Order: sequence, then structure tokens, then C-alpha cells
Amino acid sequence: MPNEVLVRGGARLRALRKERGYTQEQLAELTKLSTRHIAGIEKGEANPSFEVLYTIISVLGTSFDAIFNPAEEQVETELQEIVGLYRACPEQGRRIILAANRAMVHEMMDKDKSGQ
Repeated sequence: MPNEVLVRGGARLRALRKERGYTQEQLAELTKLSTRHIAGIEKGEANPSFEVLYTIISVLGTSFDAIFNPAEEQVETELQEIVGLYRACPEQGRRIILAANRAMVHEMMDKDKSGQ
């Protein structure tokens, strides 16, 4: 029975490889790994060493979070957007944004506690 972590991680690596426009052969050449090894990793059949995984991730220009915790990567992207918007505002606007966000978060937390 395949290891679920290997299967999900391999599928995510495959998706990122395709997003970057690489074939398995091209990725194998760039990482100095065999095409067979790349295919095995993507299928979740091969358990890559940390060094191999780091090499693949580096070539794909991504992070470990993008492979094993893609939801966290989305959160980071959203946080970067929020920070950019905040920094683009004048000082007075920043104070308003901060106060409004505090109020919204407190309201959401109160609703969550009351089960609404």
C-alpha cells in the first residue's frame, strides 16, 4: 500500500513540474536524476532523500511548504497581498485599516464561540 504522504507529495511535484512547463525528462536532466526516478517520485512509489527532494524543489523554484502544505502557501500569498495593500496606504489609512480589522476579527471570534 503506497504511503499517502509520498503519493500526495509526488502528485504536487508533478503538478508544479507541469506548471513550470517541464517534462519529466527535462526535470531529470536539470536535477541530474534519472527520468525513472522522477516518475517514481511523482507516482509516490519512490521515497526521495532530503537531498534529492531539495534539488527538485530548488529547480522548480518552490518550497517544501508548497509541496507538503499547499494551503499554508496560499495563506502566505494572501498575507503578502495584505501587507502590500497596507503599505500602500498613508498613515491615517493604516490606522483605520488596523482598527477595522481588529473589530472584524473580534466579531468573527465571538460568533465562532457562540456557534453562529
